[in-house]
Parts: sequence; C-alpha cells; structure tokens
Amino acid sequence: MSNLIVLNKISATAHIVDVVAPATVTNGNVVVLGTQASDKTYACAAPAAVTDKGMALVMGVNLPYGVEYTEDLYTITTGEIIRAYIPQLGDVVSIPVANVTATAALAVGKVVVPKATFLKMECLAAVAGTEVLVWIIEELYTKAGVALVKLRCIKTQ
Repeated sequence: MSNLIVLNKISATAHIVDVVAPATVTNGNVVVLGTQASDKTYACAAPAAVTDKGMALVMGVNLPYGVEYTEDLYTITTGEIIRAYIPQLGDVVSIPVANVTATAALAVGKVVVPKATFLKMECLAAVAGTEVLVWIIEELYTKAGVALVKLRCIKTQ
C-alpha cells in the first residue's frame, strides 16, 4: 500500500481529529469515528455500511526520514495516533490509486465512495444513491513515483 497523500484544497476551518490507527490503515482510507477517549483520541474502524455517519478520511503526516526516502515510504503502525479529517463539500485531496478498489476503472468523472466493511474506498461508474460520502475523480497523475487520484468531495454527511 502507498501512503502518500496530498491535501490539494481543504477548508481553513477543517475539522481534524486524532484517531488510534486500526490494523492495515493507510492514507486515504475512510474510517467511522467511535468513542472519544480521555486523551481526546477517537477509536475508529471501517464503515459497517455506506450510510454510516461520522466518517473521516485518514491523513497521517508523511515525514520523510532522510534524503533517500520519499513521502510514500511512511508507514502507519497499528495503534499509532494519526490524524483524520471530516470531509466538507468542495474539499480536494489526492490519494494513491493503490488505495482505491477499482470496482470500475478509475477515470475522470467517476465516483469514489466508502465500501461497507472495508477501509479502502471504491471507484464506481455512478453513485448507488445511499452513500453519505461521495468524491468525484478530477485527475489522475503521478507524484514522487506514486500514481495518485485527485478527488473532490461532492456529498458529505
């Protein structure tokens, strides 16, 4: 899995929370926020359904460890405290193509939505209609050797 993430355009008032990383989580995954602990971190897990409220997008900080590394070599450890943000209409982010299940081939104009019981979102030709979070693909490009998909939020909870 790739871990590069680009926040192309998010609101200056974006709601960002600290979450405890579930196993196998990567940047660009969608989680549902659970209970807030006394240290102000949230438990989180894959959405049980596409209609779940309280979804957030994982965006761990990609800090290269040295000049020989790229942002993509960053890994998220199970139990690590990482950041996630609550998407707002119009937000634009880029996540690795590898972190999206290609139920439909990724292409400009297709949609990316949460997938029930999975952390990875999936690409569909069109929305089913019940999803509470929907992104539209604006661009496919490469950065630091990683194939990325640029997504704009067109529906949120």
